[in-house]
Amino acid sequence: MKDKKQESFHVIPRVDVPDLSGKRSSVRIRRKPVRKSQVETWTVRPSIETPDQEEKIPEKKRKPLSVRAKRTIRRWIVVGVVTAAVAVSYLTITLQTYTGIEVVEQIQEARGGNSFYVRYGENILGCDADSVSLFNLEGKELWKESIQFQKPIMEVSRSSAAVAELRGNEIAVFGEDGLRGQIKTTLPIEKMAVSSQGITAVILENGGAPVIQCFDVSGNVLIEYKVSAATSGYPVDLALSPDGTKLLVSYMMTQNSEVDTQLAYYDFGNEHKDGDYRIGGGTYANQLMPTVFFNSEEQSVAVGDGGFVIYDGAEPKEKKKISIDKEIRSIAYNEEYLAFVLADEGSSGSELRFYDYSGDEVVSKEFEGDYSNMKIDDGQVILFDGESASIFTEGGIHRFEGTVGANIKDLFVLKGINKYLLMSDKGTQRVRLTK
Repeated sequence: MKDKKQESFHVIPRVDVPDLSGKRSSVRIRRKPVRKSQVETWTVRPSIETPDQEEKIPEKKRKPLSVRAKRTIRRWIVVGVVTAAVAVSYLTITLQTYTGIEVVEQIQEARGGNSFYVRYGENILGCDADSVSLFNLEGKELWKESIQFQKPIMEVSRSSAAVAELRGNEIAVFGEDGLRGQIKTTLPIEKMAVSSQGITAVILENGGAPVIQCFDVSGNVLIEYKVSAATSGYPVDLALSPDGTKLLVSYMMTQNSEVDTQLAYYDFGNEHKDGDYRIGGGTYANQLMPTVFFNSEEQSVAVGDGGFVIYDGAEPKEKKKISIDKEIRSIAYNEEYLAFVLADEGSSGSELRFYDYSGDEVVSKEFEGDYSNMKIDDGQVILFDGESASIFTEGGIHRFEGTVGANIKDLFVLKGINKYLLMSDKGTQRVRLTK
C-alpha cells in the first residue's frame, strides 16, 4: 500500500506531438512557459473496492494481528488482576493476627474426667479414665475401647499407640482399627515408648536397680535389662526407632555433685555374638537430657537444659550439637522441625525458635505470654494454657492471640482457612478465627 502523502503523476500523450521515429524528420522544439495553475497534482489512494495483499486471505483463516494482540493483552491483564486480588486476599488473611473465636458447630458434648487428645494420622485419638476412642476431624467416632486407667499416659508412633497407667502395671496397645494387645508388668511403669509395629519399651521403677523391658503386642518380653544406677546412671527417658529395632536410653549420672548425661544406643535387630548390643552413644558433662526421640529410622535427638544434640547413622554418631543460652520452657517436634519456647532470665517475654534436623535455626519470633502446653500440628505451633492460646505458623507468622471462653484441652488444625477443632470443658467444637 502506497503512502497517502506521496505525490503521483499521470501524463497523458498529446495528439499534436510529431512522430520522431520516421526518417528525415526534423522538429524544432520551443520551450513554452507553463504556469503553475496548469499543473494538476493528484493524490492517489487505493480504492476501497480493491483489497491489498493481506486482505485477500479469508477472514476465517487468519485474523488481523492487531485483534489477536489486543485479545492476548486483555487476557493477561485479567489474569494479572485476578492473581493480584487473590494474593492480596491471601496475605490479608494469613499475615494478620486474629484475637477472637467463633463457634461454627458443636460436635460433641464434654467428656468427663481429665481427657486428652493426640493427632493419630488423619484422625484424633482421645483418652480419659474410662476409654480410648478414635474419631475423625468431622467428629464422627470410628471406634471406642473401654479401659480403667486413673492416670493414663499415651505414646504414639505412626500407626501404633500405647496407653498405660502411670506407675501402674498395665499397657494397652492400639492400632488404626482398635485394640491390638494388652501387656502386664511386674513393676510400676515410669516411662514408655512405642514403635510403629506396636513394640513397647518401658522403664520400670525398682529402687536403685530400675529395669528396662521391651514387649511385643501380645505381651511377650523381648528384652530385659537390669540397670545398676550406681555404675550406669539412672534412666530418665527412652525411645524406640519406628521399626522397633533400635533403643535409645538417656541416663542421668551424678558425679562430684554434678549432673551428666550418658546416651546409649542398643541394636536388637541384629545378632551380637558377644552379647553386647550397645552400638553408640556419648557422655555430656554438666547437662541433663531428659527428652529423647527418633525422627526417622537412623536419626534421633536428645534435648537438654543447654540445647540439643542430633545423632545419625545405622551405628549412631553425633552429627551436630546445638547450644542454647536461654531457659528452655517448652519443646515440640514433628518430622521437619524442632521448636522451642525460650525465655531470658528476668524477662516476661518469650521467644519461639525453630531448628531443622540439620541443626540450622530457621525461625526466631518474640512474643508475650506464658503457656504450659505446646505442640506442632499440621504446620502450626499451638500454645495454650487455661482459656488462652497463641498460634504461629512454621514461618513465624502470629496467627492468633486471645482467649476462647473455655478451658482448653487441645486444639487441632482443620482444612480450610482459619478453621480449628477445639476440645474444651464445653465439649468438641469446630471454630473459626475472627478479628
